[in-house]
Amino acid sequence: MALRLLAGLVLLLGLAACSPPPPAPPQVASLTTPVSVPSSAPPSTDADGGRPRHRVDETAEESQRLIEPWRTCMKDHGADVDTQPNTIEGAKKWSADHKDAGDACRSKLPLLPWGMDRENPAYQDNMHKWVQCMNDKGMHVVETPDNDESPWTYSSDSQPPNSDKIEHDCEVAILGPSDK
Repeated sequence: MALRLLAGLVLLLGLAACSPPPPAPPQVASLTTPVSVPSSAPPSTDADGGRPRHRVDETAEESQRLIEPWRTCMKDHGADVDTQPNTIEGAKKWSADHKDAGDACRSKLPLLPWGMDRENPAYQDNMHKWVQCMNDKGMHVVETPDNDESPWTYSSDSQPPNSDKIEHDCEVAILGPSDK
């Protein structure tokens, strides 16, 4: 659940406060130009601009340690993330108001776990398997592929009392192997 909330915050800040990096200038092929081979492995740190990446099995302490440099950077640039509103509209406005801080701190903002990253070619399959796992264990959820904020939602108000554990266990079982 915490990663879904973090994913929403990352998405809002990514959309509202961070513009994409400028495209690299075209290169002319030469005898020294390295050959690129496509890979299904997670992108390297270099491909991510040096940004850290969350894992689905990380502890709360590991998550806090990973995100603290970004939080500190944002605060140093006048955007205390603890003051961000808890509504989508409020968060969008807050992000727009703190665009300069978002731009300055983008390189420190941790990326989502690779299994939850829309850049992952297996993303849609991962989300389908995650929803299937939760439903198989008694939850009532449906995929929401057109929703940029969450890949699934509850299909019923009635959920098992251990739904947080089911969600986490399925997340680790289905998405965790992508983190390795």
